[in-house]
Amino acid sequence: MNINILSISNSLSKWEEEGLTYYSKQFPKNINLNFINIKNKINPNHSIEKIIKEEANEILKRIKPANAMIACDSHGQQYNSLEFSNKLQNIYKSYSNIDFIIGGSHGLDKTILEASNEILSFSKFTFPHRLFKLILTEQLYRAFSIVNNKPYHK
Repeated sequence: MNINILSISNSLSKWEEEGLTYYSKQFPKNINLNFINIKNKINPNHSIEKIIKEEANEILKRIKPANAMIACDSHGQQYNSLEFSNKLQNIYKSYSNIDFIIGGSHGLDKTILEASNEILSFSKFTFPHRLFKLILTEQLYRAFSIVNNKPYHK
């Protein structure tokens, strides 16, 4: 299974790279975790709507139609860790690959949200995108630990 985390972001900071590397190494061997960073389209001469639309176009260029698509948005469905693990197991029954989408600072365009199989929220809080990517990666690791009866999730 391939899990792709597509995010509108700039180059990784040292702490972000270290955290993502740490959790990536913990994943089961049958899971390939890929980080796809897409440069933001922030331009002071463009409206927020235009920026979001341009970012959506860049995201859609990288999405494979056969993959499950999960958008990360504060208005999405919230799960606890056990529910999230079950959700991933159910998705895995229908799809061999999953694309998680993290939008830019202005969020995701409605075309991304409408095309998604699921809209996921981790909290009503707003997280910095760099931190959220790390939180998502840790929760994916936790979910697979639950599925595989590993002691990480207590």
